[in-house]
Amino acid sequence: MLGVALLVPAPVFAGPPTVLAQFFEQFDDEAGPPPSEDPGLGGLDFEDMEESDLGAGPERVPGWASGEAPGEGEEAIAGAVPPAFDPAERPVLLEGLYERLAQAKSSTEAEPITEAIEELWAMSGSDTVDLLMSRATQFANDSDVDLSLAVLDAVVDIAPDEAEAWYLRAKVNVLAGKPERALSDLRRALNLDEKHYRAITDLGLVLEQLGAKKEALKAYRQALAVNPYLDDAQAGVDALSREVEGQDI
Repeated sequence: MLGVALLVPAPVFAGPPTVLAQFFEQFDDEAGPPPSEDPGLGGLDFEDMEESDLGAGPERVPGWASGEAPGEGEEAIAGAVPPAFDPAERPVLLEGLYERLAQAKSSTEAEPITEAIEELWAMSGSDTVDLLMSRATQFANDSDVDLSLAVLDAVVDIAPDEAEAWYLRAKVNVLAGKPERALSDLRRALNLDEKHYRAITDLGLVLEQLGAKKEALKAYRQALAVNPYLDDAQAGVDALSREVEGQDI
């Protein structure tokens, strides 16, 4: 059942978190000030990048340039738009979004919530980390798995508290045929964000590949408890509930 499609490119935010802003506008009574027009990331060129800027990772990673910090984002769930996104507020924003997602009445209602959550996942607050993760995704999609892993090794050294970095490295480890390493990375990601529903789903996929079907079934159900509209997790529950629990009937 385990299958890994192309990784979704990790966005590089040069301006305000658009999806997040649009989502919260649905719940705010008053509109915040218009977003600023940040210049963004320009002149991408790795050649001038200092080795120290990449930590202990690969010697050459093409395509880097420093850029502006993310622009104006939404404030906490009940407020107006603050002057800039503060990464320290991300756990609070995510918790509110996770609560709304669990209460969504349909996949249509859930869609903008998941878009906002996944946009927040990708916003580490560090231009270096965000762009390196985007490049690692590109390398994986181009089948350069070894280079992708080398970049992600650097990212988890630079940002060991970034759940999305561990999650992305887990996915690339699956592509590299290293499910045990993927399992370790997924658990690191979930230690940092226990409601990262894509990490929980992929945990189920890896456990299933390794033959731990009861544990995989539990993971799929945990993922659906956070996000009831995950097709992969639901398919896992449908298949394994018959195979695992049906044995006891």
